[in-house]
Amino acid sequence: MLLRSTKLPAYRARLLERLGIYSKLVFKPNGVWIHAVSVGEVVAAVPLIKALQSKYVAIPITVTTMTPTGAQRVQQMLGNTVTHVYIPYDISWCIVNLIKKIRPLCLIIMETELWPNLLNTCKARSIPVIIANARLSDRSFPRYMRFRWFIQQMLRDITYVATQSELDTQRFLQLGLDANKITTVGNLKFEVQIDALQLQAGKALKASIGERLILVAASTHEGEEQLVLQAFKQIHQSHPDCLLILIPRHPDRFNNVAELLTQQQVNFIRRSSHANCTSDTTIILGDTMGELYMYYAAADVAFVGGSLVPVGGHNLLEPAAIGVPCITGSHLENFKDIAKLLTTAGLLQIVQDSAQLAQQCLIWFKSAELRSQVGNNAKQILLQNCGAVEKILGITHIYLIV
Repeated sequence: MLLRSTKLPAYRARLLERLGIYSKLVFKPNGVWIHAVSVGEVVAAVPLIKALQSKYVAIPITVTTMTPTGAQRVQQMLGNTVTHVYIPYDISWCIVNLIKKIRPLCLIIMETELWPNLLNTCKARSIPVIIANARLSDRSFPRYMRFRWFIQQMLRDITYVATQSELDTQRFLQLGLDANKITTVGNLKFEVQIDALQLQAGKALKASIGERLILVAASTHEGEEQLVLQAFKQIHQSHPDCLLILIPRHPDRFNNVAELLTQQQVNFIRRSSHANCTSDTTIILGDTMGELYMYYAAADVAFVGGSLVPVGGHNLLEPAAIGVPCITGSHLENFKDIAKLLTTAGLLQIVQDSAQLAQQCLIWFKSAELRSQVGNNAKQILLQNCGAVEKILGITHIYLIV
């Protein structure tokens, strides 16, 4: 943590919580404990949390995360309606300290964050554990199978698993999970909830920029910004007034990307500087947190990163929910089913390199009518695939009757 904090000082804060020491915090016990490791899991959990709050008004909710960015997103999206703390390391006495504070009716773990001591301690204290939005990617499944004998021990401590897809269900069964403890409910990420203020801010940003076409490249990783910039140079030749909004995935890379832009000798501004975007500005560096939907709301076309480099991709449904045509790279292990669905419907284009990224962006830049049609169809796809929240509520209901 101290090493990480040299780049991201937020890791230095609240260090005692990592050891299960919460002496200064006031907890609301006898509620639901939801663990969402970082930003992506928090975003997916928010619709479920709001549904729980609506249905069980008197039951408090405690949310734990591992990362400061996840903690920040909890504050931004849920404020004081939940209690947030960092989950401690998976050491028995640390976990017990937190459980004594929360005294949860049940624990809901987002996706597949399986910690042996956490699961075993909950089992020993008769705390039901539900894995929500569970998935096993092409990359992680072989590793789990290699240690199947150990994974089976953890699976016995889990009360129920709600998976994203039938493939995920079959993989959990192959690992040895009891068939009576699992069902396919769909992907919570389809339950996208967009802050109206972010939409308004995005429209205002778009209006302030004027008639210029905007490409938003979001959640980019090391090595990917260079590829995006290569594509943007090609796009800029055909549309010299277009604007790129570049948003690195991790805050600790904001300064590095700013240095890269300086080396490239492009005219850019940092969002955090609150400088005005002038006609000479070609790139806005999105070096703030919690404004992704605002950027997408200002976009004509979006590129979702973590996909031109072998990361596994990021949430393709966020631009789709706003109705923005989306491009992504081919490294999509974490969003395989969603990518297939959106691609089949003609709402997503998968590219292999910077040249194809530029080519597809130019195609969509040519026709506002096509962009509008693609965006409207994307919203319909989201509506057709909602329902995971209600199914998970049905699973948890038995444990929340108080």
